[in-house]
Amino acid sequence: MKRNQLLVATLLPLLLASLFFISGHMEVVTKANEPDYWPTDDWQTATPTSQGMNPTLLTQMEQNIAAQPWGFALRSILIIRHGYLVYENYLGIPDRVNLSSNIYSCTKSVSSALIGIAINQGFLNLDDRLVDIFSHLTIDNLDSRKEAITVEHLLTMTSGLPWDEWTYPYSNPNNDWQRMTTSSNWVEFVINRPMDFTPGANWVYNTGGSHLLSAIVHQTTGTSTLSFAESNLFSPLGITDYYWSHDPQGNVNGGSALQLRARDMAKFGFLYLHNGTWDGQQIVPASWVAASTASHATVDSVTEYGYQWWIHPDLGAYAAHGYLNQHIYVIPNLDMVVVFTARSTAFNPSYLLSEYILPSASALDNLLPLAIGVGALITTAIVAGISVVLIRRKYPKTS
Repeated sequence: MKRNQLLVATLLPLLLASLFFISGHMEVVTKANEPDYWPTDDWQTATPTSQGMNPTLLTQMEQNIAAQPWGFALRSILIIRHGYLVYENYLGIPDRVNLSSNIYSCTKSVSSALIGIAINQGFLNLDDRLVDIFSHLTIDNLDSRKEAITVEHLLTMTSGLPWDEWTYPYSNPNNDWQRMTTSSNWVEFVINRPMDFTPGANWVYNTGGSHLLSAIVHQTTGTSTLSFAESNLFSPLGITDYYWSHDPQGNVNGGSALQLRARDMAKFGFLYLHNGTWDGQQIVPASWVAASTASHATVDSVTEYGYQWWIHPDLGAYAAHGYLNQHIYVIPNLDMVVVFTARSTAFNPSYLLSEYILPSASALDNLLPLAIGVGALITTAIVAGISVVLIRRKYPKTS
């Protein structure tokens, strides 16, 4: 018994240590690493291989794009891995690196960030009611459902206010986007409409509701949403090249039309990848990032919706999406941000993400903990074998 007890006492700590070692290394690839630097001035570049990516798959991606009839419509692909710009392709037009362009509905995620900052600064709360914030307006079609709309309902696109942006082309006068942007007062156009359903009951894509978020920042902070964004978001991130159009009352378009460079789109994604921190500052509260990128509504069988962010569990990602294929993907478990810009709806570049970009990184990342784990187990087995021999020599079995 003495020998058996000694064997257990010797081997058990070794086994537990190896399992702890494996789990510790597995955890490294499930969250973003602390960056070596902050890209406030600009991104530092590195090769894909140096940051654990397979360049062969990225070359295959380029070949695939070149073979597609829509390849000309893709304007840029940027990949940030472990804080470095490892891939930047402007599809043969390098001057686009300094070109800002309309990010369309990716703007919604920026508006959400500003709401989170304003809440953190004490200007408003998630459960503040729309009718109270805009109490200076005479609101049409007022009923108990409209009185119940909160800031959170607008963020999750469950306000119950009617909106039809996808049935008709954007140029069609029946498109609600067209109707809002040709009206004399965008806020009143959205808020005065009769309710479709009880707030919180259904998810309906609503750019008008997103515009109200911009007006809410303006109304509650007492400063223009653009000035608030410049002081609290753009300036800390080093974003200086931008343009943001506004409505007739001076509210910047909360649902669309912000113009940014692709590299600055990547900065915004990088901010969220790091839970709202930037070079020692908490720009967006970490709790807001977590809440914004958690599911609050179901879009379809594979997509959820947060606070103006799309959630893609199948990709391990959340994203800002815009018309004509503008995208900011944040993939925390791979410590990665991917940006696409384009000028067509004839294709969806997300398959480039799933077929080439994610496998380029995840294949190597998955091998690393496996190799470490196997090595740890082999080491444990060798040490255990030596221990068994030594114990048997010291305590020979007697019949």
